[in-house]
Amino acid sequence: YMAEFTTAVKYGMNITHILLNNSELGKISKEQKAGEWPVWQTTLHNPSFAAYARLCGGHGVKVTDKAELAQAIQEALAYDGPALVEIISDSDLL
Repeated sequence: YMAEFTTAVKYGMNITHILLNNSELGKISKEQKAGEWPVWQTTLHNPSFAAYARLCGGHGVKVTDKAELAQAIQEALAYDGPALVEIISDSDLL
């Protein structure tokens, strides 16, 4: 995923990424639970994707509260170049 963002910066692509960061391989965890298996090896230690976007030369914002979401998306869509909105989410709600 991260390499694609650097490509978007390199070519000045005016795109917005919405990233749900639940620090887990949530789909795999759900499959394990559905099979009545223990949830195993699905926790991730992710970097700040919003910070990464900024370090690459794009716009990056991290959303930790739903009250911040609309403003973050508006800013990202208005940005002239690649933007990323990282939404910190709960894997149990997926």
